[in-house]
Amino acid sequence: MIGRRLRTVAVFGVVALGCTACAGAGGPSTVIQQSELVGDWGNDAGARLHVSADHTATADGIDHAAPDYGCATASTAVSWDFLVRTVGESSLSVVRAATEGRYIELGIDAGSGLRGSCDLTAAVQRDDQGLNLCLVVDMDQTCTAEELLRRDRWSVTVSEGSIRTG
Repeated sequence: MIGRRLRTVAVFGVVALGCTACAGAGGPSTVIQQSELVGDWGNDAGARLHVSADHTATADGIDHAAPDYGCATASTAVSWDFLVRTVGESSLSVVRAATEGRYIELGIDAGSGLRGSCDLTAAVQRDDQGLNLCLVVDMDQTCTAEELLRRDRWSVTVSEGSIRTG
């Protein structure tokens, strides 16, 4: 009996360890404020996303952040909105007035005229390196560490006489 219990605990432990790898990279989901989202995001593989306060964005090299993405990998016609759960709703909805969220919808105009056919979702996460965005086609997907977008450490912003990097 003790041997069987020990085997059960051992198998459960191995399954539990295996499932932590299933969670993907980037850490737990977290809320991001609009002021934290605005700016340049990228990864070492070459994916770049510039998010503006007016709910527009530009993207380049998106296939380096979302390998399953089947649309054009560069676009200057991107809109973004927070996806939030509204009172009484079980699903997430785009809410233009939201100023924070755990998920962001990127509406990408791929020239097809079909709104939504090339949209992506950015899951906001936080790990020991800080905030990151995981771009996915399907919200059940996860990212590898190499696919995560992080605040672009190479951008330089000049503001009121001071220079800030990343």
